[in-house]
Amino acid sequence: MKLYLSLALGGLPVGAMYALQALGIVIVYKTSKVFNFAAGAIGLACAYFGSTLHSHGLPIGLVMALVVALGIVIGVAMELTVRPVRGALAGTVVTLGWLLVLQGGVGWLYGTQAATNEPARLVNDDNFVNWGGVLLYSNQQVVILAITAALAVGLALFFRRSAMGTATRAVSEAPDAARLLGIHVDRVNLVAWGLGGAVSGLAGVLVAPLLGGLDTTKLVVFTVQALAAALVGRLSSLPLTFAGGLVLGMLQPVVKYALRDVPSVKGVEELTAFLVVLVALLFMRRGGRRDVVSGGLVPASVRALPTGRTALAAFVGVVVAVVLVPLLVDDRGNLSRYNLSQVAIWGLATLSLVLLVGVVGQVSVCQAVFMGCGAYGTGIALSHGVPFLPALVLGALLAAAVAALVGLPAIRLQPLELAIATLSLSFTADRFLYSWPPLASDDGSRPVPRPGFAGVDPGHVADGQRAYAWLALAVLVVACFAVASLRRARTGAALTALRSSEPATAAMGFSVVSVKLRGFAASGFLAGLAGALYAGLVQGASGASFDFTRSITLLAYAVIIGVASVPGAFLGGLVVTLTTLDFGGTTEVANGGTTSLTTLCTGLLLIGVLAVAPEGLAGAVGKLLRPVRRAVPA
Repeated sequence: MKLYLSLALGGLPVGAMYALQALGIVIVYKTSKVFNFAAGAIGLACAYFGSTLHSHGLPIGLVMALVVALGIVIGVAMELTVRPVRGALAGTVVTLGWLLVLQGGVGWLYGTQAATNEPARLVNDDNFVNWGGVLLYSNQQVVILAITAALAVGLALFFRRSAMGTATRAVSEAPDAARLLGIHVDRVNLVAWGLGGAVSGLAGVLVAPLLGGLDTTKLVVFTVQALAAALVGRLSSLPLTFAGGLVLGMLQPVVKYALRDVPSVKGVEELTAFLVVLVALLFMRRGGRRDVVSGGLVPASVRALPTGRTALAAFVGVVVAVVLVPLLVDDRGNLSRYNLSQVAIWGLATLSLVLLVGVVGQVSVCQAVFMGCGAYGTGIALSHGVPFLPALVLGALLAAAVAALVGLPAIRLQPLELAIATLSLSFTADRFLYSWPPLASDDGSRPVPRPGFAGVDPGHVADGQRAYAWLALAVLVVACFAVASLRRARTGAALTALRSSEPATAAMGFSVVSVKLRGFAASGFLAGLAGALYAGLVQGASGASFDFTRSITLLAYAVIIGVASVPGAFLGGLVVTLTTLDFGGTTEVANGGTTSLTTLCTGLLLIGVLAVAPEGLAGAVGKLLRPVRRAVPA
């Protein structure tokens, strides 16, 4: 018992950091109803900034003041970009864009590897304080606990006693009524976002020494713990949020020690936080159904398939393109059959989001997880002697089953809540799922050999790449046709109706539960096919190709192109492929400079598109071409 008590109390400093990061999230959500997924990225930027200042000899007090100022600036800038976006869910997607901007910017400036500079520390000595022989706290940890407790009390007094705090609570409960009372809602939102940014930035600086140093991934993944603490507080109560962070910090080392004899279980901290997120979301729901369209993403409508001669011409054109393009493309430079296969594969992954977000109206930030399940499932089937093409289908079915399991909480969750749950799953999969023995081998990978007709043996590389490009393009074309044909069938009508209104869908005689699960399973099947094809392309499955950043960028490209544009899926695959090419092949590629710059530009593009054309580029082009279509005779 004394050992477990020591472990629990030893987790208090990290739990305090969970609580502090979660307080920044709750402050923003209380006013704007936008869930700030970039809270950890704000802490990341501030931690690196503080380390740079500290390495130049600035006193720690001045460093902390400048770090808080940077957090305020980032928070205010985020509010200004969220303000023109309609709906809480779209605003939350904007914060995903900021996550990419901040993570990519820091990686571009400092490199993606762990920084060699020491993080800024409040206390430089490593002396420990003995607390009754139960545990030892360093002076750094004691100072962190004291600052976190003082800040939590100060924030509670601010919201209860100050005029701005009262105005913030009024805006949170009824923004329209607050405007009638003369409260400047936009000004209150600016203050809340600035305050939330300051708290998130301070949390990033304080937690960096506890995490063992500066790392562009650790400080962002740290957000999943803050998500759990914020949801324990029901996204409204600062005391409950603070307590939730402390309890989670105490629970994780206890669970990790209890599972010490299970060597196959990795990522215990992330898995524990993910389970807390799910439980908190399910208890947070109050029942009842609301229209999905309220606060959701704005989809460009899926146009009906052409008929008659137009359909015949389109079919012939697509078949000719699929046959000729792999023949005309050579294997020299970036324009190769290998990259052509990548375009088709990532287009298929984008199409899975077009189906889920644009047609069904549900948001997933874990499509890369379904891709990983398809890749590993295909590898498992091949290892048991299953031929390649049936193995592809089996891997996709495994991904569909996992997607259906993820869709079970979606029956009770709104789109914003589902986005929170799926992002938590993406964080957890990186550490737990991709090292789980039933899926992966000891090194976290699994071989996926190509079939004989697409092999890349010496002397037959060109033929194998051409055959594989034909296979990937054929699968993409069939999938695009299937998604575009959905509205012709009863299931397609139910999926489309579900995007607009759940009560109306139920009134039409459809089972909302069944429709949601089928939508998730179909989307997971397409994502699983994409992951299986990618694993066959690179002849192996590994978690590095399907990490949480990939899930975010896939959603970003789907939103940029248009979340209901079926032809745009190919363009999305082209964009993803272009971002993976090592233009020039310089040393920056090895250091992650090019990748970080691409991530930065992707985030900026996502923020800009949501502000100017929330229906995506395909929807914007469709509006421009609408007068032309009306002028053309039927």
